[in-house]
Amino acid sequence: MLDLDNQFARAVAVHRSGEFAAAERMYRDLLRSYPAHTPALCNLGVLLVRAGRVDEAAECYNLALAATPGHPDAHFNLGNLYRRANRPREAAGHYRACLTANPAHAGAAFNLGLALSAVGDAAGAAESFAVVARLEPTNPDAHSRLGDALVRAGQWDEGVAAMRKAVELRPDDHRNYYNLGLALAAGGQTAEAQELHQRALQLKPDYAEAHNGLGLVLEATGRKDDALAHYQRAVELKPELGDAWSNLGTNLAEQGRPEEAIACFRESLARQPLAPAIHSNLLLHLNYSSRVTPEQVRDEHLAWAARFAGPTPGPPPVPEPHDPDRRMRIGYLSADFRGHTVAGFIETLLRHHDRERVEVIAYASIMRPDDTTEKLKALADHWRPVGGLTDAQAFDLIRGDNLDVLIDLGGHTAGNRLLLLAARPAPVQATLFGYPNTTGLKAVDYRITDPVSDPPGRTEHLYAESLLWLPETAWVYAPPTDAPPVTPLPQREFTFGCLNNSAKISDACLEAWAAVLQAVPDSRLVLLAGQSRGGAERLLDRFAERGVSRERVELVFRLPRQEYFATYSQFDLSLDPFPYNGGVSTGDSLWMGVPVLTVAGPSYVSRQGIMAMTTVGLPEFVAQSSEELVRLAKEWTNRREELTEIRAGLRDRLAKSPLADAPRYVRSLEEALRRVWRDRLP
Repeated sequence: MLDLDNQFARAVAVHRSGEFAAAERMYRDLLRSYPAHTPALCNLGVLLVRAGRVDEAAECYNLALAATPGHPDAHFNLGNLYRRANRPREAAGHYRACLTANPAHAGAAFNLGLALSAVGDAAGAAESFAVVARLEPTNPDAHSRLGDALVRAGQWDEGVAAMRKAVELRPDDHRNYYNLGLALAAGGQTAEAQELHQRALQLKPDYAEAHNGLGLVLEATGRKDDALAHYQRAVELKPELGDAWSNLGTNLAEQGRPEEAIACFRESLARQPLAPAIHSNLLLHLNYSSRVTPEQVRDEHLAWAARFAGPTPGPPPVPEPHDPDRRMRIGYLSADFRGHTVAGFIETLLRHHDRERVEVIAYASIMRPDDTTEKLKALADHWRPVGGLTDAQAFDLIRGDNLDVLIDLGGHTAGNRLLLLAARPAPVQATLFGYPNTTGLKAVDYRITDPVSDPPGRTEHLYAESLLWLPETAWVYAPPTDAPPVTPLPQREFTFGCLNNSAKISDACLEAWAAVLQAVPDSRLVLLAGQSRGGAERLLDRFAERGVSRERVELVFRLPRQEYFATYSQFDLSLDPFPYNGGVSTGDSLWMGVPVLTVAGPSYVSRQGIMAMTTVGLPEFVAQSSEELVRLAKEWTNRREELTEIRAGLRDRLAKSPLADAPRYVRSLEEALRRVWRDRLP
């Protein structure tokens, strides 16, 4: 045995000297004599990893575990092997086994945190990094990683404190300032966040990540043009930085540059093809473009599902009792249980469900609750915060709630949990309102729509889901209680207006609106221009290129709520953008007495305008083509008496229509859901 120990010691010495080929020969010689020598197997595995012979290394580690079950180094090395191979779940199992044998193994705890972060288990990662911070209290990386995990787990205050500790321990590390800046920006503390990103750039001027982070902070404070410059600098410095390409795309989209935005999202995906959130961002912005067909948009959504969702599992059984008239359990899943345009619709649902027939569970995928969150929470029968949960954890929670129906309210918008729906936590799943297109998922049974937005027999081929038609409207408008009174028709040159997101002003839309202004020489157009001065100038240039002088297009920037409503008083008619129509903004215009001229398109995203106008009994404001839009716009400029009459009664007309009748809408929704749910009963 002494000779064996000496032989191993000599091999280790050669290994440490850097003579790796000789060391490998010595380990193999030793193992021929003693094949179960665990330290030699582990060290040989390390050499094989270094040489890129990963399969042989894994065999060595497994032989070591067979010889010495639970050996911490073998488990640790196997964990590292699996983590580098992008198999974090298997890696986590080996790190846990290492820690069982050696609870003080800080490296295993740290790498376990990395593996759990990779699978989205922020809470588990935080526990692991907390272990490292206790074992190595002066390790700044442990505190930095702990802070990041805590923030992602919804423990923002604790996360920021840990990140501040990392900065204190290593004040010359640009990465720590950047990480703390990201966390503070997420918490709304933009002034300090900006200072921290700037400090990171002082330490490392070519730090692309900090340029990207500073862009996010500047964007949050309305400095869109400055943000654009930093995103552009980030991708110039580090073209492989996918997040920066994505942020650049979002910035360009708000400037009304959808084609350039789409190109940026594709660049982002080329750099990180396994990023479902960025791919969702691409899908969202395809809806803005007038250069892609509905069929092409559908195919892109199906490709997202094929890449990220995997095979579609069968639905779980409907919970007992199987009484077709029993009280149903309906869950709503959304990242918008907060101050958001969708929140008004969510409130309508929660407030008007018949609680004798329906039990409502709210799954709020949010990280920073606000006053709206508290109001919505009070309206739900049960409140489930799932923002800090992995998809697997949220799946178990939803399955445990024994839902009958789960309804997604976000589609491919920010913060979506579509991969959770892909796992099939509920026997009936549907998507509603928050996104104007298919999810792409076969696991989502239904898109809830109406016969105008999706005419039966004409649009079913555009969606992965089956269509579930409500009898009148796909959604209902919640009239604002704080809107000012309707004003008389303005006595000035005829004014068209649109207060939609300027990202919706597609090339085809702008061509049509320019033609409207040319057909009505004494008219003007008021548009919401976002927060980019550069984007606003470009928007004016686009009209000028089509023969419309800049003086005839008035741009307003992001407006406080009361000013937003008051701006409608300037309009004679609103123009509906296309192919991505307005939704809530259309309701707002009607509520302020301003009819909306809309072009009927081929699918839901471009038929919300026709649905709204026909529902309130004003089909004469619907055009079937861009050319007809120009003709109708010109005609209405000569029908001011009719517009005056319509304006005076439009708020009352809307209030009495199905588009604003919340109880009627929710009853229709409940009946439709009960019908499809009954079809699943055994």
